[in-house]
Amino acid sequence: MPANTKPPLLAPLNRRGLALGAVLLGVLAGAVLFLFDPARCSFYPACLWHSLTGLNCPGCGSLRALHELLHGHPVAAFQLNPLLILALPPGLGLLAQEMIGGGARKSAVATLSRPPRPWIVLGVVALFGVVRNLPFPPFAYLSP
Repeated sequence: MPANTKPPLLAPLNRRGLALGAVLLGVLAGAVLFLFDPARCSFYPACLWHSLTGLNCPGCGSLRALHELLHGHPVAAFQLNPLLILALPPGLGLLAQEMIGGGARKSAVATLSRPPRPWIVLGVVALFGVVRNLPFPPFAYLSP
């Protein structure tokens, strides 16, 4: 290695090591979420958007939904944040693809970041954020 180049910051860590660390962190966060109900514990952060505007953001109800899902209540979880619950299977699939995918396969990040896809995801999330705040009967059920 030439004298004037620095080694990359994450050189000692490989991709699978980072993925394993992320999984362990996720398991720890899941354990905290399982043990402490976000509806009853005040140490979870409040939604800044909801605090400022009184409107529900696309993520409102996510912690409570994940808590319900971890306790085996998928219907209650879906009622709190349907977009999150519908996005979990493909999201976990992309995570698994990223973790076990080798160099021959396309990276999940590369697959998701192809030109129209980020805009589609952003559009769906923004549309959900608008629609869940409409007071009309079919849309009012999207509010947590």
